[in-house]
Amino acid sequence: MTISHWRRSARPATIEREVVVIGGGICGVSAALHLAAAGVPAMVLERGAVASGASGRNAGFLMRGAADNYAAAVRAWGRDTARAVWRDTEENLAGLRREGIEALPSYRRAPSCLLALEPGELAELGESLRLLREDGFSAEWIERGDDSAWTGGAGALGGLVNPADGACNPWELMSYLASRLPAPVAEQQEVTGITDAGGGRVEVATPDARIICRHALVCTNAYTPLLLGSMRGVVTPHRGQMIALRAPGVRLDHSYYINHGSEYMRQAADGAVVVGGWRTYHAETEVGYADILTEAVQNGIEGFALRMLGTSRDVIARWSGVMGFTTGGLPIVAPVGGDWAAGAVWFCGGFNGHGMSMAYRAAEAATAAMVNNAPVPAHLRRDLGAQA
Repeated sequence: MTISHWRRSARPATIEREVVVIGGGICGVSAALHLAAAGVPAMVLERGAVASGASGRNAGFLMRGAADNYAAAVRAWGRDTARAVWRDTEENLAGLRREGIEALPSYRRAPSCLLALEPGELAELGESLRLLREDGFSAEWIERGDDSAWTGGAGALGGLVNPADGACNPWELMSYLASRLPAPVAEQQEVTGITDAGGGRVEVATPDARIICRHALVCTNAYTPLLLGSMRGVVTPHRGQMIALRAPGVRLDHSYYINHGSEYMRQAADGAVVVGGWRTYHAETEVGYADILTEAVQNGIEGFALRMLGTSRDVIARWSGVMGFTTGGLPIVAPVGGDWAAGAVWFCGGFNGHGMSMAYRAAEAATAAMVNNAPVPAHLRRDLGAQA
């Protein structure tokens, strides 16, 4: 988004804060909540409205783990890192519950199920079950179910269940979390630059103000390279698309992840069925910042819904959201090098489509490291180098 000459104040106000948090999604709002709990004054800036990005456009899964199964994560990252990521996501949901999200009308204690439709994934899920139990995680196995995911004709072979997971309306959750902040999020305040202010401080510029602070925490996820040029190639934007169906007679007892997390579906509190994915099959085109729907992906999602549920009629909503992906598939919490005091500007993000399951806990780690010099967990650390 560009900012016109007319939108810029001729006399921007000068404001001083200890910390400025940039981004009003799940990561930024969570960071501000952690800072408030620590007694640190912070100001949250959002270029649009709270949760106007992916934090208000996702499927509302509050699940343990990452997109693929535990065995795949162990192969990709090693067992220690996989264990740390899975533990973080458990702590993420526990933290959100402590914030009171269970009182929200849309919240459900909904176990998630990684569902296998072919023998290869079935074997991986069986291996994941063994590894999870060895590492002290609660996990269950189901051979057959009687809800629509099993009876719709797709030929489900088995499923690995995370019994303590949840689900919600992410827009409702974000509105609630933002209401718990000591001060409202400053909306319609796109950050136009971060510069050195001298004395170990930085200046964060918006159309209406110059905010002088000791720390700036960038929580803009996929949009970070638009603000910090050095983050190009570190975080890349990928588009996810979804539909909502009015599907009388459909019942889903779990939140389902299918085809190694490529597709997913769940039933919302209002009975609608949300189905998403198909991006994997169009990975080269489902990139960038455009909030658009593409015929190929939408048709793919509808076809998948027909296969799984026996219906894809009565689509009541279609939408997309832009997610931030990292090389290696792990989130990042790290200081960003640049022409400012060391440790003055930090980044927290790159959740690879799992911000609702990871960002609250990652933001806690980021604020503790930035303000109190706490060590960053090894699986979140990254050397981001100097700013371009």
